[in-house]
Amino acid sequence: MKILTSRYTQIGLALILAVLLITTFSASASAAGPVYHTVQPGQTLFSIASYYGASVWAISCANGLFNPNYIYAGQVLVIPQGPMNGCAPAHPPAPSHPVVMPPSSSPHLGCFYTVRWGDNLFRIALRYNIPWTILAQANGLYNGNYIYAGQVLRVPCVW
Repeated sequence: MKILTSRYTQIGLALILAVLLITTFSASASAAGPVYHTVQPGQTLFSIASYYGASVWAISCANGLFNPNYIYAGQVLVIPQGPMNGCAPAHPPAPSHPVVMPPSSSPHLGCFYTVRWGDNLFRIALRYNIPWTILAQANGLYNGNYIYAGQVLRVPCVW
């Protein structure tokens, strides 16, 4: 009986020691400050959120991402720790209709268009009867696929 008691004592002490070590390391990790993640090629915000146990909304909100689909390799994201108590939008809502500037004496005045969900650069350019490459150049876009809903594009509609 004496051997059984000492064995249970050893197991009990080992469990207590394990619990103390786990709580010490988890407390120091959360007190260390924010967690940063550098986006790797092929990663999505969903996969990053799943890895850290956070929500896509929380990461988007913490980084001021207007469109959670628009992240790129090399981008550094802040991963929020703990509960989120709401988030103020990073950008004011964009108008859902095209915005046209008033006439001016400038020969290259142009127009502005707010991108809607499902738009692409080619279709927007067709609407204004210009090549999509001109539209991309006017907005400094190196990749025509990187537009998002709510983005305001300058359209060189007065040539």
